[in-house]
Amino acid sequence: MSLDPSLSVAVVLIAAGVLALEFRISGAVTEIFAGMLLGFFVQGLIAVEWFNFLAHFGILALMFMAGFEVDVNRIRATWKASVGIGMASLLVPVAGLFAVCHYLLSLPPKVSLLMGVGLSTTSLALTYQSLKDRNLLGQQSGATLMGAASVVDVLSMVLLAATLGNVGWGTAVFLAFVIPTLIGLPRLSRWVLRRYRGNAVEFEMRFLLMVLLGLGFLSGHAGIHPAIVAFTVGLVLGELAVDHEELEVKLRGIVFSLLAPIFFLHAGAQMNLRVIDLKVAGVAALLFAVVYGLKYLAARVATRLLTSLNGHFAGVLLNYQLTFGIIAASVGLQEGFLDQKLYSVILMGVVASIVLSMYLLQEVQAEVDR
Repeated sequence: MSLDPSLSVAVVLIAAGVLALEFRISGAVTEIFAGMLLGFFVQGLIAVEWFNFLAHFGILALMFMAGFEVDVNRIRATWKASVGIGMASLLVPVAGLFAVCHYLLSLPPKVSLLMGVGLSTTSLALTYQSLKDRNLLGQQSGATLMGAASVVDVLSMVLLAATLGNVGWGTAVFLAFVIPTLIGLPRLSRWVLRRYRGNAVEFEMRFLLMVLLGLGFLSGHAGIHPAIVAFTVGLVLGELAVDHEELEVKLRGIVFSLLAPIFFLHAGAQMNLRVIDLKVAGVAALLFAVVYGLKYLAARVATRLLTSLNGHFAGVLLNYQLTFGIIAASVGLQEGFLDQKLYSVILMGVVASIVLSMYLLQEVQAEVDR
């Protein structure tokens, strides 16, 4: 008897959440593994329309939240150290991985760059939680490292846009429309949020969803991936989080209770376990070793040169990956840049980075100037 795909998704989402809580690991890890198993055992899962729609909307929502969580004021306060550490911890591993993929594995330049970006990102959410657990968020050390993680996010988005961009006249027309829109969006958003705040119909949420879906739809016809626009909109509106904390709580509730879990489950389900052989596993191990080592060394050296913080702690912390890497892999697969094997390599690398960083951070005690 075949399993009903919709019922299977509902049951597995609950089970993955319970396992994450019981074992105190990132829910994304359990959801990705659950998705792999679902994709293997449940036929027709990827063809379920509502599953695909929510997963694609999850990409937009996660990218919006990634931009929304970037604290520009924090970067401004510690900008020299944050920019230096962030640039080093991203560009060094991207360059190293590009060289390995292009010259050793003979992959095309765009694919090599996408592999480099996908495996070199840093998770703002996991960085934030780790610093919070160590009571470092209120310290200059925490501000510096959060700023560095934010810089990694912004630069990752720039590189992803450069890799995926399909520039043409449609792009120019879209930019001519969207740039003034983004400039005026914060003022319009403040007016809407102030006028309709606290109403029963949750108009603030409707407004933000309309902006996100509208610009995302238009960008898809202009050669710019909607995920890039979603991140930019979140970045522009990020300052609203300070004045509207209740709205941020609502957004996080919707995104991380429904859309993000479905996206991670979908990402795992897209991974074809049948294509993973010793060669694919060997490539994944090689690229993971290269990127983790280079990112660790770059972050450690930059931290020691620019600050008095613990370089080992920074190197491990900034190796925490999650959303950006998986989104880069998913978009690369959708756009035809990656095949199933390369997609699987990125997913395995992201999961391995979470597990290894989690283990190493339990072993290290951050020694910082307070």
